[in-house]
Amino acid sequence: MDTKKTLCRIGQKMKEAGLVAACDGNISFRRDDGTVVITPSGVPKGELKPKHLLVVDLDGHVLEGTGKASSESALHLEIYRKRNDVRAIIHAHPVTATALTVAGIPFRPDIVTEGALVLGPVPTVPYAPPGSAELATACAEAAEGADVFLMERHGAATVGRDLEQAFYRLETLETVAKMYRDSLIFAATSSQQKK
Repeated sequence: MDTKKTLCRIGQKMKEAGLVAACDGNISFRRDDGTVVITPSGVPKGELKPKHLLVVDLDGHVLEGTGKASSESALHLEIYRKRNDVRAIIHAHPVTATALTVAGIPFRPDIVTEGALVLGPVPTVPYAPPGSAELATACAEAAEGADVFLMERHGAATVGRDLEQAFYRLETLETVAKMYRDSLIFAATSSQQKK
């Protein structure tokens, strides 16, 4: 079962893996009572402590903690409302996976077996302003058919039965994105050398 300490540890792992910078990203998990523990705005993920975390209901009302809930709270809550099986959500800005969306290159999880098995389909949600209701709705729709999705020119989100699974999906997403980027570079270089 996830705890506030688990969430803080995941924040540290995200920072160490280079999946977030500064105060980027947000993390949440749903408790058995239906409330959601979520990261606040303005606290770097690598520096999170249990005292920083907020508890909100599915309408976004703060039940425990002080400070402002993450700007992407609506995204998390919309997904929890759509998917009863989801117990954890991570939103981050993995550089390579996000860069593919900036370049307009569709992500291909199936380029390696691990990607296909761990990630499944990875749709890209069209650009919408961060923190907007439009983005939250589009992400919840994407999450109805996928456990991992990209947000055009913004980042990625992963869901899971717990925080560890959501984190491993995020880590795998970025690893496969790096492999995909490198394969595109190598293929272009090889093509140039043959001319």
